Amino acid sequence: MQILLFTLIFLLLDVAMNLISLKVTKLLGMDFLFFASWLAGMNYEVSQGIVVSLVLIAEHSMLHMRKSKFIGFSLPAQIGAVLLGHFLGAGWFFGSLIIYQVINTGLMSIIGGIGLRFGIFLVVNTLFNILVYNIWSRVV
Repeated sequence: MQILLFTLIFLLLDVAMNLISLKVTKLLGMDFLFFASWLAGMNYEVSQGIVVSLVLIAEHSMLHMRKSKFIGFSLPAQIGAVLLGHFLGAGWFFGSLIIYQVINTGLMSIIGGIGLRFGIFLVVNTLFNILVYNIWSRVV
């Protein structure tokens, strides 16, 4: 039951953040795909973390239809985030984030997604995840 609440909270946070970023900044990267997957992996079973990732990827793809190919193709990176959270824990947040971004970069290079927009995405996404982690680490 706790995983359902966790998923619902991050689903609502991700929808809200996506709608805000679509209206205000038009930038991709301010999302909870990495953080929620990593945190779910740390706190729940790997299979439950993967379900959280799938739910967020589906939601994210629906809100960003033109980018859904890239979002869907990031599934291995999301699974990696779950595994990194599960096996490395909170002490490896920054290392996990770097590994996640390297995996994403590799995946995007396979489908021709590397360019200026992807570079901006990497910067925005990395900074957003660091901000969320800092907030989370002060609360928990």
